[in-house]
Amino acid sequence: MAVGSLLRLVRILVAIVVLAVFVGLFADFGMTIPSVAAWLVHVQFLPAAMSFAIATFVIWLIVTLVFGRIYCSTVCPLGVFQDICARLPRLGRRVRPRWHYHYSAPFTRLRAIMLFLVALSIVLGISALSSLLDPYSIFGRFGLYVIKPLWASILNLWGTTPQLRFGVASLAGMLVSVLTMVIIGAIAFRNGRTFCNTVCPVGTTLSFISRYSIFRIDINTDRCIQCRRCEHRCKASCIDLTSHVVDTSRCVVCFDCLTDCPNDAISYTYNRHQLSIPLMQRVKGPVAGSAAGMGSGHLDATHTKNSSSASASADRKPLDRRRFLMAGAVVAAAPAVAQVAGAVDKLDKMQSSPRHRGLLPVTPPGIRSRREFLDRCTACGLCVDRCPQKVIKVALKEYGLLRALHPVMDYDESWCIYNCTLCTNLCPTGALHPLTVAEKLRSSTGQAYTDKSYCISYTQGVKCGACSRRCPTGAITMTAPDSDGKGPYPVVDPKKCIGCGACQYVCPSKPKAIKVGGLA
Repeated sequence: MAVGSLLRLVRILVAIVVLAVFVGLFADFGMTIPSVAAWLVHVQFLPAAMSFAIATFVIWLIVTLVFGRIYCSTVCPLGVFQDICARLPRLGRRVRPRWHYHYSAPFTRLRAIMLFLVALSIVLGISALSSLLDPYSIFGRFGLYVIKPLWASILNLWGTTPQLRFGVASLAGMLVSVLTMVIIGAIAFRNGRTFCNTVCPVGTTLSFISRYSIFRIDINTDRCIQCRRCEHRCKASCIDLTSHVVDTSRCVVCFDCLTDCPNDAISYTYNRHQLSIPLMQRVKGPVAGSAAGMGSGHLDATHTKNSSSASASADRKPLDRRRFLMAGAVVAAAPAVAQVAGAVDKLDKMQSSPRHRGLLPVTPPGIRSRREFLDRCTACGLCVDRCPQKVIKVALKEYGLLRALHPVMDYDESWCIYNCTLCTNLCPTGALHPLTVAEKLRSSTGQAYTDKSYCISYTQGVKCGACSRRCPTGAITMTAPDSDGKGPYPVVDPKKCIGCGACQYVCPSKPKAIKVGGLA
């Protein structure tokens, strides 16, 4: 087997395994390789960057500098999905010319603008844009809203139906997920990796490094017969046969072109091919031409004049208009960025004010601050999917529309298990920090509040007390009956309450006499 075919086969096998693991992660809790899936989640590029996992971030930069963008062709689940969509119309030995790829110039300015907007949204804490463009989060929502229900339908045919609940937020998330995947799949079906090389912030970031990669695709111009098979096979549209150059900033190192060349003119190597007969060669001795007949004095004068003019021009550094405009744009945008950041802070304060929102929505456990959680979360849906109690649901407007699809606790439907730390140990971005069981028992996610006017024990004299019996920390006690004959009602000790939501879930009153609010 040729080296090119072997490299391509290994790449395909790795990509299939990665995609299968991710599908298993979101489809079924009983998968056989959870540790591998958890590791693959934490090595995703943008989540690692947002969680300040410097080691993972630097390792991917080094791997890209050595081998090129192999992350995009193997470890990124959305990249593997695009490869599948791109392959569908090109199956078979003969591919119609309408499905051939062709070289296209890079959209350098658009790529830079998209990366700048994503970085700015992360800095400002407006995670809507980053969550919509992060490739792992896109595939994660697809797994939560499409793959998991399909898997549940299959299990339903076998008579083992898992419990699935969908609300308004879930339907909105499903619509966003399906629409995003359809658009990306359609682009890949027609034009290959256009999304990766134009919009994706991960692809753009890695492209800055891959243009200097040590190993790269190289074209042997002595052997090339201009059949253009490699160009027609390149889904990144980065092979320019007019100049015999491969744009390594867009190449995703899929090795498809290596197997199509009939003359072995294209290879994956660290060497740069040099023409066997160079078009320009260094000439030794005097230069032939009109200058050869000139006198030595005239040549010396001309040489001196040229040297002085060259040194003078070297001393005068030309003004780089592009850098000047970019610097001016940054300076001019600084006040606007500050105003936007202030507006976001005001929005957070409005959402945190009981006057505007009542009780705060409860975040999943493991947060250090509400702002950090909202800034780092990319709405991948992994904690929602993995929660064994299904108490974590997708928010629609609880945190504001700028942070829709983030996870939120729904204690009307379930409660947080006292010693469960699964969601905190799965979060890839650091929005939820890992907790041990001992730390989980001491940490608080919210505070329970009571309203005795809704309590059936107080208003109807019904012997209830379900909330106090269900509380795992003993934070809820029932008072003695009032002097006017009304029954007892629950009282919460804020020092003991951890906000698990068990009291709210078991409360039979409608509306609930006890509810849990999030911490500011």
